[in-house]
Amino acid sequence: MRLPINLNLSVTSKFVLTFLLILTASMSVMGIILYQQASRAAIGQGKILMNQNVLQMKNNILQKAVMVQNLSEIIAFDPKVQNFLENTFLQAPYQLEEYRDTISPILANLMRQNTYIHSIRIYMANSTIPEMYDGFYHLTRLSANLRYAPFINDSRKVSIWQGLHKEQVLIEMPGSDYQADVFSYNRKIFSSNYTDVVGMIEIEVERNVFFEAIRNPEAPYSGNIYIVDAEGRVVSEEGKEQWSKTESLREMGLAYLPDGEFNGVMDDLDESSIVIVMPLESPELRMVGVFPIMPFIAGMKESQQRFFGVLIIAMSLIGIIVYFITRALLRRMKVLLSAMKAVREGNLNVSVPVVSRDEFAQMSLTFNLMTSRIHELVETVYKTRVLEQEAELRALEAQVNPHFLYNTLATIAWVGRKANSKEVVYLSNSLAKFYRLVLNKGKSSILVQDELEMVRAYADIQKFRFEGLFDIHFQIDENALRYWIPKNILQPLVENALTHGIEPKRVHGVITVTAALKSGENAVILKVADDGIGMEEERVDAMLAGEIQQTSGSGYAIKNIMERLKGYYGERASFEVSSKPGNGTVITITLPKE
Repeated sequence: MRLPINLNLSVTSKFVLTFLLILTASMSVMGIILYQQASRAAIGQGKILMNQNVLQMKNNILQKAVMVQNLSEIIAFDPKVQNFLENTFLQAPYQLEEYRDTISPILANLMRQNTYIHSIRIYMANSTIPEMYDGFYHLTRLSANLRYAPFINDSRKVSIWQGLHKEQVLIEMPGSDYQADVFSYNRKIFSSNYTDVVGMIEIEVERNVFFEAIRNPEAPYSGNIYIVDAEGRVVSEEGKEQWSKTESLREMGLAYLPDGEFNGVMDDLDESSIVIVMPLESPELRMVGVFPIMPFIAGMKESQQRFFGVLIIAMSLIGIIVYFITRALLRRMKVLLSAMKAVREGNLNVSVPVVSRDEFAQMSLTFNLMTSRIHELVETVYKTRVLEQEAELRALEAQVNPHFLYNTLATIAWVGRKANSKEVVYLSNSLAKFYRLVLNKGKSSILVQDELEMVRAYADIQKFRFEGLFDIHFQIDENALRYWIPKNILQPLVENALTHGIEPKRVHGVITVTAALKSGENAVILKVADDGIGMEEERVDAMLAGEIQQTSGSGYAIKNIMERLKGYYGERASFEVSSKPGNGTVITITLPKE
C-alpha cells in the first residue's frame, strides 16, 4: 500500500504525516469497533430490560384472566346453582323465594367482590325458569348469535375466551347508548351428575380494565406495547369509535412476526427498534412491544463524539512531539549526508564521529569503514593491473597441462606398440579416455553415455591391477543415454564398491551398473550394486548423515556426491543406500531428466 504523501516533503514532515495517518486510521477503526460493541451491549441490556417489562405486564394480564376463569368455576361448580338449573321450575312460592333470595344474589355478590368484572350472566337451558334481568337469561337468546353457536354446539369444549367485541346488551336501559369494548369468558354449567349442560356463564371484562397494566406501566420505558388478536389487529388502543377499525400490525410496519416468542431488533419500522412478542394463551392474543433503540445507544453516540474530540487533541500533541523527536534524530543524519556529499566530490579522507551505539551510529561506523576500504582499493588498483599479466600466463599454463598429459599418454602408447606390448597400449588408451572424460573440457555436466564410458575406462584399468578379482556388468536403457547428469558421480561409487565391498571379501565379485528411465515419472535412475561384504545399518546411517566424508582410494566421497546432487537439483534428486553384511550394497540415484 502506498501512502499518499508528497515525495518532495522533508523527512520530518513525512514521518509526522505518516504517524498521524496511521494513528488516525487505527484509532478510528478502534473507535468504530468499540462503539459497535458498546451499542450491541446496550441493545442487549435493553432487550433484557424490555423483555422483563413485557413479561411483567403479560403476567398481570394473565392473572386477571386466571381470576376470571376461577370465578367462572366457582359459579359452575356451586351445587345450589347446579340443582336450581337442572330441576323443573313449578312457579311454587318457595322456588320463587329461593330464586330471588338465594340464587340471584350470587352474581351480585361476586360483582361487588371483583370490581374489575364488567358483567356476569347465566344463560339457562331450563326454559321453565323465568328470566331475571339482573343476570339470568334463557340460552335460547344466543341460538341465533354466530359468535356463541360454535362453542355451544361443540360438546368437546367446556370453556372459551371470546375476542374483543361490544358488550352483550340484552336489556337496553333508557338513556344509555354506549356499549363498552369487552372480552368475555364463556363456560358451560353441567348438571350435578355431569351428564347434561344446564347453562352457560358469561363473564365480561372491559378492555381498559383488562389491559390496565399497559395503560399504566410500573416501569418507565420509551416505546409502545400492543395487544393484537389472531388476525393481527391491535385490540389494546383506546380512543377508537369502533375497535374493528384499529390499525393492524402491517399498517404499523410490522409485516411479519413469528407465531411464538420473539426478542430481536427489526429495521422495517420508521427507526430500528427492539421488538418483543409474547403469546397470551388465554385469551388467544399476542403482546407486541416496540421500543426504539435510539434511547439505549444515545449515550454511546455522546461517548463516541467525546472519543473523537480527545483523539484530535491527542493527535495534535503527539504530532508536535513526533516532529521535534524526528528533527533531533535527523540532525545526526544530516551530518552523515554532508560527509557523503564530500565523498561524491572526491574527498576520501572524510569520517563521521560515532557518539553512541544506535542505528545512526552503526550507519556512521559503516560509512567510515566504507570510505577507508575505498581508499585502500584505490591504492591497490595499480598493483592489480600489474598482476593481470601473471594471471593470464597462469591461465594459459592451466590450459596447456591437459594437452601435455594427453601427449604423454599418446607417447606411452606409441612406445608400447613399438615394443609390441598390447597391455601398455590398452592401459594408456584407457587412462587417456578416462582423463579426457573426467576433464570434460571444463564442463560440470556430462551425458549419461559419456559417464558410463568413463566408468568402463576406469574398470578396464582396475582389472589389470586386481588381475580378474571382479567383473563389471552394465544394464543400460538406450533411452537414458541422451540425458545430462552431473559429471563423475558413478566412478566414485564403483571405486567404493571395489575397494570397500569386493576387495575385502578376497574372492571374485561382480559389480553391476544400471542406467534406466523411471516408468511413469520424469526421472533417470542410476544404480551401482556389488556382492561384497556389505555394511552395518549404523554405518549406512552415518554415511547418509555425512559423517563419513572421504573413503580410501576415491577422490570423491559419498558426502561430496550428495552435496553436489543437492546443489544441482535441491529436493528433486534422491540418494538411497541399501546394504546388509554379507549381501553386498546397492546405491540408487534418482535424477530429473534434463
